[in-house]
Amino acid sequence: MEYKMEEKSAPGRGKVKVLAETYEEGEPEGVSSGRWLYKLRNRQEKIKYLEASMK
Repeated sequence: MEYKMEEKSAPGRGKVKVLAETYEEGEPEGVSSGRWLYKLRNRQEKIKYLEASMK
């Protein structure tokens, strides 16, 4: 995947290059698309993920 860069103006620094969108176009395919819970290996990882999202 090739990354796209954009030039933006930053306060006190003039123009800077920032990373643009990094997703691939299209819809996810397969049975498990969008089922993030099954991508985590164990209960500890699931709890860690949920706690991080609550902060």
